Amino acid sequence: MRLPSFNYLEPITLTDALNLMEEYHGRAQPLAGGTELLPRMKLGLTHPTYLMSLKEIHELKGIKSNKNELYIGGMTSLREIFLSTLLQQKFLAISEAAGSVAAPPLRNMGTIAGNLCQDTRCFFYNQSYFWRRGLKPCFKAGGNVCYAVPGSKKCFSVYQGDLAPALIAFNAKVRIEKKGSSRIIPIEELFSGKGEKPIVIADDELLTQVIVPIPEGIYGSSYRKFRLRNALDYPLVSAAAFLAIDSEKKVKSVKVVLGAAGPAPVIVKEAEDILKGKKVEESAINEIAEAAYKRAQMVDNLGLPASYRKKMVRVFTKRAIENAFNSIK
Repeated sequence: MRLPSFNYLEPITLTDALNLMEEYHGRAQPLAGGTELLPRMKLGLTHPTYLMSLKEIHELKGIKSNKNELYIGGMTSLREIFLSTLLQQKFLAISEAAGSVAAPPLRNMGTIAGNLCQDTRCFFYNQSYFWRRGLKPCFKAGGNVCYAVPGSKKCFSVYQGDLAPALIAFNAKVRIEKKGSSRIIPIEELFSGKGEKPIVIADDELLTQVIVPIPEGIYGSSYRKFRLRNALDYPLVSAAAFLAIDSEKKVKSVKVVLGAAGPAPVIVKEAEDILKGKKVEESAINEIAEAAYKRAQMVDNLGLPASYRKKMVRVFTKRAIENAFNSIK
C-alpha cells in the first residue's frame, strides 16, 4: 500500500508550528513518529492535505524534573522514556508501558504525544479501502451502523494506547497549546469516551508536554499488558496500578486503570474504597479485579473473543496490583 499524496511542512520552533496549525486549520495533521498515523493513511482512513513534521522542534523533546513534578516533552521518544533511570526508579509503570510498545525500531520513532493521541481501533474499520468498500460505512467511517455490535447506536472501537493507563495511574496532566493560549488538563480528560472521535484536541491545538506529579512517601507501580505476540502487537487488555503505603504497610492511596477495555482508558474507581487504609491482601486484590471485570467494555472487534479478553481483565488487574506492591522498596 502506498501513502496518498500530501504537502509537507517542517517548522523548527513551537511558535512556527502553532502558527501553521492556525493557518491550515483542519487541513494540517501533526506528524510525530508516524508509526500510527502513516499506516492509517496507507489504509485510506485519513487524508490530510498537509503533514506537519514536529521532529525539528527540539523544545518538545526531553525529560526534566524538579522536586515536585516530572516534565516530558511531547516529542520525547518512547525509547528515551523506557531507558530513563529517573522513570525506572520513580515511575516504573510509565517506563514499563513505554518499553512494552511494539518493537525497538518503533519505540525509537514513536513519541509520548503520538502514543497518547492515537486513534481507536476496530477489526471492521482498520482495513484497506478494498476490504471496507464491500460494507456500508460504520459509525467511525461516518456511517450509521456498527458491525461489531449489530443494532448499536454508537461506535465501539477500542483505545489501545499503552502510556495513558500508566500516566493516569500517576495523576498526570498534559499541556495543550494553540496560537496565543495553552491549557493543562488531567490526562483522563483528553479522552471523549466516544469511539468516533476519541481525542478532544482541536484542529489548531498540539499536545506539547506531559506533567507528572512526583509522589511522596513509599509507593510502587506497575503496568501489565496482554497481547498475542511479545512484539509489535497492541494490547488486547492492559492494566496499570499505583500503590502508596504508610510505615505499617497500609494503603494510603491506590489507583488502577485499564487499557483496551473501551473507547477510553477505564479507571477502576472501586479500588480506593476497597483497599485504602488496609494492608494489601489477596482478598482485596480479587475484589478490585472483579470490579475491573465489571467495568470493562469488551466486544468482538479485536484479535480474540470478547469473552476471553474480559476474563483476562481479572488476571492482568491482579498482576498489576501485585507487581506494584512488590516493586515497593
